[in-house]
Amino acid sequence: MKKLYLVCITFFLCNNICAQNTGDTIIIQTFIHDAWTDGNGNSTGIGVRDTIAHFPTDTSLTFEKIIMSYNMRCKDNVSSNPGGNSRIGCGAWDYSCHTYIHDSTRIDSILSFTSDYIITDFSGSIYNYSINPVFNYRKFLQYNVSVDSIINEDTTFIGSGTYPLDFVIEADKISGKSQFIYKSDELLEVDSLGAYITGLINDTINSISINVISNPQDIDFLKIKMKLTTDSILNPSDPHLDGFTQVYYSNTVLNQGLNRLQFYNPFIWDSSSNIIIEFSFTDSSNSSIPQILSGSIIDSIGMYTTDADYIQLSGNESIEVNPSALATIDDVITISFWANGDVNALPSNTTLFEGLDSIGNRTVNLHFPWSNGRIYWDCGNNGTSTYDRIDKAANINEYTGIWSHWAFTKNSNTGSMKIYRNGQLWHSGTGKTKTIDIDSFKIGSNALSSSSFWHGKIKEFRVFNQELDANIIQEWMNRRLDSSHINYSDLVAYYPFNEGIGNIANDNSQFNQQAILNGNCEWKTTVGENINTFFKTTDFRPNISLYQGEYILVSTQDTIIDSLQSKPNIVTQRAVFPNYGTMQNDSIGVVLIDTLWQSISYTYIYDTSGVISILDTVHINGTINIDELNYYNRYPMSFQIMSFVTPYGMGVDFGEFGESWHFDVTDYAPILKGKKRITVGGGGQWQEDLDIRFLFIVGTPPRDVLDMQQIWRPQSKNHSTILSDRAFEPRSNIMLPNASSYKIRSLITGHGIDGEFIPRNHYLNIDGSNPPTSSWQVWTECADNPVYPQGGTWIYDRAGWCPGQPTDLKELDITTLVNPGQTHTFDYGVTSAGSSNYWVNNQLVSYSNPNFSLDATISEVLSPNDNIEFSRKNPICSNPKVLIQNTGSTALISLEIEYWINNSLIPQSYSWSGNLDFLEEAEVELPVSPSFWQSLDSTQNVFYVKVMNPNGGVDEYSYNDLRESNFTPTPIYPSFFGLCIQTNSGTSLPFISETSWDIYDASGNNIYTSGSLSWGTQYRDSILLSPGCYRFEVKDTDDDGLDFWANNDGSGVIRFLTTPISCNAPPVNYFEADFGKYIFHEFRVVSTTALENLEDYPWKIYPNPTNGILSIQGLSNYNNSLRIYNKLGELILYEKLNFEGVIAKKIDISQLPAGIYFVHIEGSKEKVIKKLVKL
Repeated sequence: MKKLYLVCITFFLCNNICAQNTGDTIIIQTFIHDAWTDGNGNSTGIGVRDTIAHFPTDTSLTFEKIIMSYNMRCKDNVSSNPGGNSRIGCGAWDYSCHTYIHDSTRIDSILSFTSDYIITDFSGSIYNYSINPVFNYRKFLQYNVSVDSIINEDTTFIGSGTYPLDFVIEADKISGKSQFIYKSDELLEVDSLGAYITGLINDTINSISINVISNPQDIDFLKIKMKLTTDSILNPSDPHLDGFTQVYYSNTVLNQGLNRLQFYNPFIWDSSSNIIIEFSFTDSSNSSIPQILSGSIIDSIGMYTTDADYIQLSGNESIEVNPSALATIDDVITISFWANGDVNALPSNTTLFEGLDSIGNRTVNLHFPWSNGRIYWDCGNNGTSTYDRIDKAANINEYTGIWSHWAFTKNSNTGSMKIYRNGQLWHSGTGKTKTIDIDSFKIGSNALSSSSFWHGKIKEFRVFNQELDANIIQEWMNRRLDSSHINYSDLVAYYPFNEGIGNIANDNSQFNQQAILNGNCEWKTTVGENINTFFKTTDFRPNISLYQGEYILVSTQDTIIDSLQSKPNIVTQRAVFPNYGTMQNDSIGVVLIDTLWQSISYTYIYDTSGVISILDTVHINGTINIDELNYYNRYPMSFQIMSFVTPYGMGVDFGEFGESWHFDVTDYAPILKGKKRITVGGGGQWQEDLDIRFLFIVGTPPRDVLDMQQIWRPQSKNHSTILSDRAFEPRSNIMLPNASSYKIRSLITGHGIDGEFIPRNHYLNIDGSNPPTSSWQVWTECADNPVYPQGGTWIYDRAGWCPGQPTDLKELDITTLVNPGQTHTFDYGVTSAGSSNYWVNNQLVSYSNPNFSLDATISEVLSPNDNIEFSRKNPICSNPKVLIQNTGSTALISLEIEYWINNSLIPQSYSWSGNLDFLEEAEVELPVSPSFWQSLDSTQNVFYVKVMNPNGGVDEYSYNDLRESNFTPTPIYPSFFGLCIQTNSGTSLPFISETSWDIYDASGNNIYTSGSLSWGTQYRDSILLSPGCYRFEVKDTDDDGLDFWANNDGSGVIRFLTTPISCNAPPVNYFEADFGKYIFHEFRVVSTTALENLEDYPWKIYPNPTNGILSIQGLSNYNNSLRIYNKLGELILYEKLNFEGVIAKKIDISQLPAGIYFVHIEGSKEKVIKKLVKL
């Protein structure tokens, strides 16, 4: 008798004290339906499924086979999902589920690329440089106005302070701006009757003077602007940015003493308003600041700033933010910044920032905008690949041409998402409750820095672990942050972008996490007059004199050619320092740092409109050709042992206990030892409930697995990356010296429109052979999927996968192409494939010599079998079908096979002959006599099959001779019934339906056939059959059944009925119309005597007690009724059982309250009452 050891997480305790014998099975449980863990026992339901498995450690044990039992149940055992929600059981989307075993003793590596030179403020591959500074030139028109003679003049003096002020014109900075208010009562003095006493009159102001007490200073591009206002103080949170009149513009020397600045454009004062006077300058190169006499007036009488730096992104750059502090964000967030998009590049498909979670799913994102001009704010994903989103069409002037402040908030507790522009609510949405988990974050592109690059200027990037309200956003958008901000403790990232040089941006939050600038991120400085933010207030103000009068002026326009030294480039040369044989990534080391200037054969001279008017050649000292460095990142090896795709839900029901698939994972025997981390990822890991266990069958395998090697780390890559050998590049492998045979396991799935739905040829190549060593089309037919019907496009053929099925496995024996102990180069590729991506997993397995000379086994029972992968052609009442396999080194040419069901005393037998080499398989149909199925049981049935006498000799390993399968008997139908079929509008030929049907007897004779049916027509036929086994087949030439939502063919029906009079007659069997390619349905017709013999078939109700699904099984004779009453005698459920024969029915009573119920089954000959306990 075989023993069964159930071993959970603590298996290693039993492994040392329990003896296992050949034929015993050790079960290692990993994930279970209701246990959601993150590796530490925490129930999360987000991220990867993650736990620790304790596989056998006894080195004296070998295993004939290792089977992975992969059970899937609709999430939370809910299967009533109408579609549209992937978080409800058997949801509406198909997602990948990749199962990995992680082995930290082995090393995976991924080929990566980086530039051998990093040059700041430069993008391109050829860098011409000068070792001396390079200058560019700009041409401007300025106004030089001098007084030739004064006809008359009035002077108004304002201020008599003696304090030297150094921030009116901070000439040691590149640019700056200051503003000061002068009140009307200071400008004009009147008596009590309003009569003029002294001061300005209601007329033009012609000039201004300031008193400088420092040495002479050159002030370039000095501008003075004036504006009328009713304000008495200046507010940095709401600065005056427009409405000014420019009155003075000239390169100016401020001498010690009184400096009169004559206006080229006089300013008109209205005699009642206050005046704001603004000073600005640009491109100053001074090392000192002019000291201007001033006095203290009141708080906020003035404000000033030189905070003018920002970063320019030109569509090929990104800023990598350290995500450690962002990981604290869970349910609330605010992201804000100032931006000025490039009107020449936008709108286009751009991402201003994106953050991904630990498995690569989007969790925050801003399309700013997309090519359709809409701004998309995405935030929160609950650990899935779907995310909350709000979006709105934006006017191009809202995001280009001018600086605008934007803030984006999310509160998953309230479900609110909001967008603010310049402190005002711009857009909002509700019901957005998905939480946030940021593991990586980029500014200026998508999170992979691979696409959607943004174009424009950006500064003052802030991230808060809090939802800020409109008042706080508005109060602080024009101010640099400091500890007085009410949410300062919630600040997790703060990048002002005001460094002005280098490839590092400092984080001014408490976390101090630097950001790395990648590509040509250019530091820029705003022209003084255009600085719009970050003013500081002051109660000091320059003493001034304002002049009014009549003059004879001398006015000239000066053309200024301004020389501007180009910013130097920091040139860093790098090299790769390998770390072979370790878990460390290759090191990228700096070998040289230099300061150079880009020289492109000429310098520019721009005219006033910014157009190049003159080219001036400069000297090129040398050229740097920027190349790529190849290096490897390394990881603990992750063996992808299974790739499965969740079903396209909407109608799928896997039942309370789920459905199980079984996979032979014996090839991973060298890995499935001891304590190992096991994860499930890929996006679908939480889509449904998973129960994964491993069955270790103690014994001797046909050959020993000596080693399992990963050729490349499993990844999803774009086809162009694969074709250019930037992924899955040629790799050299040393073949295991003591191995006698070798195999490559290849799992490939295509994704994206061109990748998923278009067949492509993929190849594996050894040592550069031409043509490739092996080439095959990755393509899977899905219309015969055993999991049906599904929602979505489940019938569409796909590249290597179907919803609700495992990925296709390609196995290549390469024994004759390689030599033990020698190095061979492996390469993988795909033909040109449009915009496609492929998940690729290729593994090299090394084997010993066969362990047996003469041995055979049953590798699979195809029918009868209740396993879901064989459900399309089960149940059966015809000949069983099995796969036999030669597991000995001697060619298998003959085999005796015995088979029986349940406790049948006399097995039936079949003699097979053929020719199978080692491990080759053959499908065998086993003929049965009419008496074969007479041993059927009312509740549980088992089919047994055994191989004997291979080649007429003795089987060397008897433990793999017997195979069994559980099965359900076929339904029993009356000898006479009606068949109704309503064809849909799908046609194979003009007016001819795609659908047809046939009925065959046990010998394969066609008893009934539909022939060609007309489209859109209802047919009713009478079926009269003798006792026996029959097969009903329906075929659809377009593989889309009679009812598929996406084909515009309409819907049809196909039914067995008690009478052919009407298609609405009581049913014998209703067939699913959304069946894809075919229906294969076997059934029995029994004689009246046989039916009478079944009358003692007892009604069974189980499980009892139950908490959900109730199974009812027994013999029905058309007029049976089913009623369920509560203990008060109230009728809870009624159903008519219009069926003759053995019926097995499931009823969902999960919604009923717990308590005692009574099940009544009543017919013409009997009445059965059974007590039921609902938990």
